[in-house]
Amino acid sequence: MTGDSLLLNPRETRMVVIGAMISLFLAALDQTIVATALPSISGDLGDVHLMSWIVTAYLLTSTAATPILGKLSDLHGRRPIMRICILVFLAGSVLCAASNSMLMLILARALQGFGGGGLITIAQTAVADVVAPRERGKYGAYFAGVWAGSALLGPVLGGELTKHASWHWIFWINLPIGALALAIADPILARLTGRKTRHQIDYASIALFFLSSTTFLLALSSGGSEIPWLSPQIIGALVFSGVTGSLFYRRQRGLEEPVMPLRFFRDPVVTPVLGAIFMVFGGYLALAIMTPTYLQLVLGAGPDEVGRLIIPLMLSTTVGAALSGRYISHTGKYKLPPLLGMPLAIICLVILGWLAPTAGKPELIILLMLIGFGIGPIFPIANVAAQNAVERRDLGAVSGSISFARALGGALATAGASNLVLGIAVSALPGPMAGADLTAMLRAPLDSAAHDGFAHAYAVFFFVVALWLTVGLVAFARVAPRPLRSRAEMENAAKAAIATE
Repeated sequence: MTGDSLLLNPRETRMVVIGAMISLFLAALDQTIVATALPSISGDLGDVHLMSWIVTAYLLTSTAATPILGKLSDLHGRRPIMRICILVFLAGSVLCAASNSMLMLILARALQGFGGGGLITIAQTAVADVVAPRERGKYGAYFAGVWAGSALLGPVLGGELTKHASWHWIFWINLPIGALALAIADPILARLTGRKTRHQIDYASIALFFLSSTTFLLALSSGGSEIPWLSPQIIGALVFSGVTGSLFYRRQRGLEEPVMPLRFFRDPVVTPVLGAIFMVFGGYLALAIMTPTYLQLVLGAGPDEVGRLIIPLMLSTTVGAALSGRYISHTGKYKLPPLLGMPLAIICLVILGWLAPTAGKPELIILLMLIGFGIGPIFPIANVAAQNAVERRDLGAVSGSISFARALGGALATAGASNLVLGIAVSALPGPMAGADLTAMLRAPLDSAAHDGFAHAYAVFFFVVALWLTVGLVAFARVAPRPLRSRAEMENAAKAAIATE
């Protein structure tokens, strides 16, 4: 990237940040907005057994796309890659809205996810281009707010649009939002050009990475729920993922411009950050996804009450992220907030596991608030620390790697969490109930045996998440404490890079 990117005036910088936030909101919203519309979609299109693929297809391609498109933006500039991502996302949205079969909708969601994954990475990288690491923390808090807002707004907006218009409008609404993001950010992003020296892109590596990651995620999402873990399909998918992943690694070693530079994994900041965010975001996402079912099955909360009870976790996460962002902007350091916050979250999870069978709603709200407050600081800090540790030419690649680690950790933890809870609960059920699935159980009140089984299962779950976060804390404790670079230091580095091109 050229040095012009750090010579933007404050107004231009704000426009890049606003455009990036809208782009991120667009991609994040589509991960949650379809949830409440799934029954209406399957009722219109049929093939109910394929319903879960409406969500899965988006997650598979968006996860695999993040490091690929991040690297391409390093080589060709943020503007052309963001244009492509928005146009692909909007094209996928149009095809989703116009779908007349479940298969067409699933394929369109896969296309939409590819564009959405790129938007997540480019949004974070574009801000890194125009804002120095020391000032970047407060913007990281805004991005955490976008994630939390999309998680809360998505299901509500999806339900309202489906109820008062039709499910098609959950996709049509993307068009004006995407156009707004492009109109705001595109003129300024013209300043963020790619490298002057061109390098050959290894499309075979991109294909191998995409095949390996999507196949692995596919096995995780299907194993234990739709298909038994030891089935030939799951074993075959895991073997195929391992083979293609090995081939990807071997090709990367000899490339001048690898998708994931191997030097990342030797860096004392980047490597532990990737490990920490893999563990922490995985535990957080598993908690956010599984807690509503705990509220419903164990505490007897109604569907409307569940939404209100999970809000404290989301909002306190944003507050924790915001406060840590302000801390690093004022001090130029980043290690302390997670080192203080994560133990708080771990202790509260242990208490929650202990109280799981009999927890009252007031105690639950307090514990969820403290857990979110403790976990929140690591999310903006992970990006800032990793981006601060690499050269400007690797900003897209490292941002994509962070996004991929988050998504992979989330997929692994949520798959493991659902299987853990169901495995423990169902094994404790008597007679014919042992064959029931979670969906069937949600339709009627649980008897005392089933209630006790799920209470025990969720107690174990909360303890396991506490252990999961402890591993993440240990990984983050190994992050080297490098001073965050100022704007002047980044401008000097950028000018030096230009002089050597």
